[in-house]
Amino acid sequence: MKKIFTQITAAVVLLLSISCSKDYLNVSDELAGGLTNLKELFDKPSYAKRFYANIFTGIPDYSNMVRADWDAGGMTGLHNPWTGMSDEISTQYGDNARYLISNKNSSNMKFQRWGQLYTLIRQANLFLENAKVIPPSGTDAEQLDQAELDRMLAHVVFMRAYYHYLLFEQYGPIIIMDKTLAATENLDLPRSSVDEVVQYIDGELVKSIAALEQQPYTDDNYKALPTKGAALAVRAKLWMYAASPLFNGQYQEALPLVNNDGKKLFPAAAPEKWKKAVEVTKNLIDYAGGKHDLYKVYTNGKLDPDASVYELFQKYNDEFIWATSQVGWAGMDGDRFERRSTPRSEPNGLGSTAVVQELVDDFYMKDGLPIKNTPFLSMSPLYTEKGFGTVNGDQVYNMWVNREPRFYNTVFFAGRKWHISNKIIQFHMGSTNDRSGQHTPSGYLLYKRFNRRVHKTNPGVANVFRPSIIFRLGEFYLLYAEALNEVDPAHPDVLKYLNLIRERAGLPNIEKLNPAILGNQILQRQAIQRESRIELATEGQRYFDVRRWMIAESNENRQGGEFSGMNMAGDYTNFFKRTVFEQRIFDRKMYLYPIPFGEMQKSKELIQNPGW
Repeated sequence: MKKIFTQITAAVVLLLSISCSKDYLNVSDELAGGLTNLKELFDKPSYAKRFYANIFTGIPDYSNMVRADWDAGGMTGLHNPWTGMSDEISTQYGDNARYLISNKNSSNMKFQRWGQLYTLIRQANLFLENAKVIPPSGTDAEQLDQAELDRMLAHVVFMRAYYHYLLFEQYGPIIIMDKTLAATENLDLPRSSVDEVVQYIDGELVKSIAALEQQPYTDDNYKALPTKGAALAVRAKLWMYAASPLFNGQYQEALPLVNNDGKKLFPAAAPEKWKKAVEVTKNLIDYAGGKHDLYKVYTNGKLDPDASVYELFQKYNDEFIWATSQVGWAGMDGDRFERRSTPRSEPNGLGSTAVVQELVDDFYMKDGLPIKNTPFLSMSPLYTEKGFGTVNGDQVYNMWVNREPRFYNTVFFAGRKWHISNKIIQFHMGSTNDRSGQHTPSGYLLYKRFNRRVHKTNPGVANVFRPSIIFRLGEFYLLYAEALNEVDPAHPDVLKYLNLIRERAGLPNIEKLNPAILGNQILQRQAIQRESRIELATEGQRYFDVRRWMIAESNENRQGGEFSGMNMAGDYTNFFKRTVFEQRIFDRKMYLYPIPFGEMQKSKELIQNPGW
């Protein structure tokens, strides 16, 4: 683990031992007093520094996607359950699966961020209000000088804003907590409006930008710390949310919501917010010049798309704007990503994290065209589903032949050789990986971000460190293209930045495949959304994108209904047939999370999100 997270681990132990209220970390006490001995805490440098370090513990771990329900009794929303809760994968175990197939209400919704983040926001406020320079004392040479304190304060201002952003992403209008409250003050606070929340977060981010490290960290030990780039990235995503339909006047059920004093929580549509989104996403891209770039691998002087899309996720690189070393990959000795993505026929494999057919279908062919007609591109002539072809000399179903590099880096399918044993893997009944034990319900396994050196074949490589990505430049190329398309569809940058993503994946420019797309706002919007679906697959963003776009009920992007894969009940002859394996639930109330039932029970001021 890197230095900052070593400090954080110690901080958790410390906070349980120093003189403080036993309820300090309790959700129910997040707006109340707490520490009873602030002087002791902020007079001692080691205590103050560990208290500061603990503020970072709410940074999401997007590598922990398949067993996120193990932590905090299934309550944490600070990992990546979102991949299993969208049209990307099926875990078939834990709270992810139960969430998808059963009705939910505000009392049993898992993966809540509310209590966890307000606790950390409160801790950030305490630090900002009490931290001070601490000179050496007596024989103790330890100190907290002004320069170090200033750096810490900048980080904490950013983290407080970032945690408000994460709450906004999940709940929409939230309570703004910009100071600590004493037990004698009114602790029952109303939600601020969408516009108030956005303005507050934006102002805090702007405040932090000048004080944060202006350049990316080159030392891996410090790359988990936020920089100017991280603040610009949060600001860009904040305004993309603010401009998008969900928060910009198109969620009709939310428009009537008002606080007890009559304040409207959701604004009427304001298309000009897209101009602000263009401005702030371009700010990040301009900042990135010379500091961040799309990760590319060149072989014999030529772009190697296969190596590029694989190696991107395997090590720190210039595409990462912010990443954390606190990861949940766990390798083959744990019970999370690698082990659950390794076929059961391989040593220690569990083979149960399944990619759904609907994601398989959305990847392009190697010529850059889809496998079925879309409004913005016609079906590839290369595609045929029936019968068999070859991939790297192996006989596989034609559906998986001649697909783009991101497909082969994301989806492991029947008939493909496992990269360690070189054995052909099958999933049909009678094979080693059939449904007689723990298994993939769809006949596919998740392959993206798998490190191909990890295995348990003697002597084995149990785990390989990879950072968990919070923000990478490729996402912001797509966000900039999206925002600009809403403001000026004819601007050449719309397709320029979309095509930069396609180019890295080895695909031709989209207007070469369909010249009619140029300047057509609707077609370009659909193409950008599809590219985001593919490029960011399983990275934790799809869940929130389909909601902010308000397309979760559309046929092509539906989050409810039947989801399918191959026929796991069939023998080899009958396996290669699209088969429904799961019926999922999506209601319009699920465009936003409910405020937790317990918080609603305590408050006379909180207004619940629509439908809950």
